[in-house]
Amino acid sequence: MPCAGGTDVAGLRGVFGKVARRLKLAPPAPNPYSFVPTLEPFPDAALVDSADLHPWEHPFLTGEHIQRFRNYSEAIWDAAVEHDRKQSEPLDVAFTVNMAQSAYLWAKIAKSFGANPSVYLHPGDNTALSRPEWEEFDGEFPDVFDGPGFLKKHPIEPAVPVHVVPMDNRDFVDDVFAFRQGNRALLYRRLTATPGLRIEPFLGQPAIHPYFAWAEALSRHQVVMAPSVPIPAYLSGRPYCAFVVGGDLQNDCGRGDAYGAAMGLAFACARFFVIGNPHILGHCRRLGLTNAVYLPYPINDDIYCPGEGHARREWIETTGGDTFFLSTARIDKAVKGNAEELWQALGDVCRTRPGVRFVFLAWGHSAAELRERIAGHPDLRDRFLFLPPVGKKRLIDYYRSCDAVIDQFVYGYYGGTGLEAAACGKPVVMRIRPEHYGPLYAGDIAPVWNASTPADAARGVAALADKAALRAERGQQMRAWLLRTHGKNVAGRRLMAILRMTADGVRTPNGLDNPLFDVESEAEARYHKACRTVRNES
Repeated sequence: MPCAGGTDVAGLRGVFGKVARRLKLAPPAPNPYSFVPTLEPFPDAALVDSADLHPWEHPFLTGEHIQRFRNYSEAIWDAAVEHDRKQSEPLDVAFTVNMAQSAYLWAKIAKSFGANPSVYLHPGDNTALSRPEWEEFDGEFPDVFDGPGFLKKHPIEPAVPVHVVPMDNRDFVDDVFAFRQGNRALLYRRLTATPGLRIEPFLGQPAIHPYFAWAEALSRHQVVMAPSVPIPAYLSGRPYCAFVVGGDLQNDCGRGDAYGAAMGLAFACARFFVIGNPHILGHCRRLGLTNAVYLPYPINDDIYCPGEGHARREWIETTGGDTFFLSTARIDKAVKGNAEELWQALGDVCRTRPGVRFVFLAWGHSAAELRERIAGHPDLRDRFLFLPPVGKKRLIDYYRSCDAVIDQFVYGYYGGTGLEAAACGKPVVMRIRPEHYGPLYAGDIAPVWNASTPADAARGVAALADKAALRAERGQQMRAWLLRTHGKNVAGRRLMAILRMTADGVRTPNGLDNPLFDVESEAEARYHKACRTVRNES
């Protein structure tokens, strides 16, 4: 199963093990000249492991620091767009690792701006959710982790070229074996045949060998954009940017093994890594990363847009309801906040408003538990509709069919669900942290119904259920905000400009105030130490 950062770590370890067995080598000792350590944990791994399980509490997240970072990032946008305006040649860009569909979504945006994009999937990620075809799929498919089964049943032609480069590089391993036996010519020829490839890691550490063909493929492009796992982008030697998706900075970069070291290095060596939410600044401070730039997540608002919803008629016939609240994110207590208190609060709304219905996509860690709890309440069974996971084309119809969307209630930051709903012109009930979003968005905070507690969520749902005019007003406000901040012609254009700036090696303007270079405060030092303690005890 993929970890939080989207990487199938067990699968990668299996590949590394095959390489080691074929070479019949014991794990090498740490090499001071190599860029990446061995797969074996460092002797002091307990001091290296670090994870922040409550990043919204990081002491760096003050209004002043966030505002300074917004100003710094805006200066980067301006410089990048100014440079991009002077260019006429199409950009050849590789998007690699399609975690949360970011690579494919942005590749389609790049194509609309005249670029030549390609998408390289993670060969260890076999989920349907990470296949570009999922974005184009208009139907149901319950087992979201069965990518091969999904493709076999639903072959769909993606809108841009898509590649999967295997990590079991047998020819490369043979050359390494010959190298260890004294015949170095084969490996040298292979490594130097690709100009710019970073060869030192391949010479120093078997842990890097599986990435060779993937890195070699990326090296053929002008620039690389790497969500979640930027290791092959780093090894390719091409200019690259990274993008933070989830568990990458929160967990993976702080691991006390070779994978953690390689992940941290790959983020640190990116020209920029793009962040979309303020809490990631705390991860940057904990990990010592200074090359982040804020950019609102680009959404293709030509695709995610208002329209007639066809599923609504079936929902009405099935449930007898007239007002529908949709939850599309995975059902998960720890991350999304779908805990018992929330379910009870929503149930209370149902009991006082007979026409209200809740539509859940039935996937996630807590999905079975939620269904069992609802089944145990006879007066609520018909008020909750559980549907199989669906491809994004069908999901767009669900957004259009509902009256409002319920998102997450833990982190206080929105992701794809909230932004997709906003693009489709729907009001959203969720938790956000205005003290963080205010300075990050220069005061233009998303007009969601902010719910910090289950009772707040119930009040928001009740208010929206009672007034169709309020739903329409909030939905229009969400769409307008999305176009101003995350729209294709705003955030999408800035993303392409940043990639052009990266490809051309344009220097960052002098004199910018990047708060990530601030000296670590005593409060931060204590916080970072606690992050290591929490990880080790867990």
